[in-house]
Amino acid sequence: MPRLRQTLVFFVAILCAVGAFGQTTGSLVGNATTDGAPLPGVTVTISSPALQGTRTAVTGEGGGYTFPSLPPGTYTIVFELSGMAKVTRTEQVVLASTARADAAMKMSSVAEAITVTATAPAVLENTDVARNYTSELIAELPVRRNIVDTVLLSPGVNQAGARGNISISGGASYDNLFLVNGVTVNENLRGQPHDLFIEDAIQETTVLNGAVSAEFGRFTGGVVSALTKSGGNTFNGSFRDTFNNASWIDKTPIETTDHLDEITQVYEATLGGFLWKDRLWFFAAGRDAKGAPAVGINPIGSTSAPAAVITFPNTVDETRYEVKLTAQVYAQHSLVGSYLDVDKVETNNFFAPIYDTNSIVETRSLPNTLLAVGYNGVLTSNLLVEGQYSKKEFAFIGSGGVFTDQIKGTWIQDKGGTGVRWNAPVFCGVCTPETRDNDSLTAKATFFMNTKGLGTHSIVAGGENYHETRGVNNYQSASQFEIFSTGVARFVNGVPYPVFDSATRLRHRPILQLSQGSDMKTRAFFINDKWDFNNHWNFNVGV
Repeated sequence: MPRLRQTLVFFVAILCAVGAFGQTTGSLVGNATTDGAPLPGVTVTISSPALQGTRTAVTGEGGGYTFPSLPPGTYTIVFELSGMAKVTRTEQVVLASTARADAAMKMSSVAEAITVTATAPAVLENTDVARNYTSELIAELPVRRNIVDTVLLSPGVNQAGARGNISISGGASYDNLFLVNGVTVNENLRGQPHDLFIEDAIQETTVLNGAVSAEFGRFTGGVVSALTKSGGNTFNGSFRDTFNNASWIDKTPIETTDHLDEITQVYEATLGGFLWKDRLWFFAAGRDAKGAPAVGINPIGSTSAPAAVITFPNTVDETRYEVKLTAQVYAQHSLVGSYLDVDKVETNNFFAPIYDTNSIVETRSLPNTLLAVGYNGVLTSNLLVEGQYSKKEFAFIGSGGVFTDQIKGTWIQDKGGTGVRWNAPVFCGVCTPETRDNDSLTAKATFFMNTKGLGTHSIVAGGENYHETRGVNNYQSASQFEIFSTGVARFVNGVPYPVFDSATRLRHRPILQLSQGSDMKTRAFFINDKWDFNNHWNFNVGV
């Protein structure tokens, strides 16, 4: 008992130091009956390759049980009660959703053998309006294996938002919540997800777009939660090589030169296993892309300024790697830590439309990292506590002009109807970099209650401290000057020359006081009751 108390104190300290990672798990619920009547006292034991060890619960007076916060995977559920035949079920638990496994038990004198039952999954097990996509399914579909293309498979999701960004359930494109391993990966300005993932490392993605639990906040459209793989008691790995060649893509009508005929490759590798069976698992993944397209499926060598016939390669050299550890430090008490790093360097970036190659940023870097540390502990058969601390960092470094003098550092823009720029890149690549970061501390407790007359209640309550920062001084040019000419530029031997007259404007835009940046905090508390009243009615009530 002293050892148990010390262990509980240790985990309470962890819970105070870190914060919930229900966004990375699913739940399993069900009822045990005999001849249609509730059967209390049934021992329900679950096991899975995704779970370290086993978990056990006992059905309440209404015959119900629950297992919250389970790692997604295939589960074997065993129902046992003295004098009754054992029943075994197999059920799939998916991310951010609730699976159900019921058992109709019989007296052992009637059925001595083990009974294995299986039923088709219900269309809707709970009040969530959700869609789940496994990595196996995405690999078979003609879509890119990323979060955006996966989300677009869901009903109620489109790219009709501003600048073609994602809108869910009619909400503003900047007002959705994107999570990877429970970490918010929204880009701070426009709310779209950063590419903080390795495609072969994604286990599954869930899109929640209706009747979402109150434990999810900071959105009005929908919630997208992606989970990367974990290790296990067996060793598994993969290797993938993806080929691309710009010459395989047809030229656009304004292009006059052939695309670069060069094969580029994207390598991906994963490896998962155990360091200590049922106690310490590991998972690692890497991705290396050299000369990959910079924007979407933009082919290499065919990035063209729409207002001029110039063609140049716009490519990305990018390395991503991920490490995840899952530890069961005490029975039914787990710690999960994951780290993902993206080292991204873009060549020949430009702010379209442009007239010349002087407007190109030769090299810029966009580092991006994700860190999550979470705790999950079953204190009693009907009480579970969770916590998670997470952090995401992103920056633009060297994104703009590198010459600060007034000649090479000042861009010129046509005001004669084209709006095309030339002579120098937009923004400043040698001034202060722009950062877009967030961190979060969350904690929650889940309590399960089963009654005869009022059904079952799964009540979750907790809080979150979310912190988002953006540091930017928004230099418009490296020289802090801009020129707006009057008419359309004149070309001599392919070289653009501006048209200057009395209407031409020279604008000076110095940054006289450096910005302190934006620093936004959201402190929230929530409580939600998933109430299964009977086999016909269930409710999701929260605030």
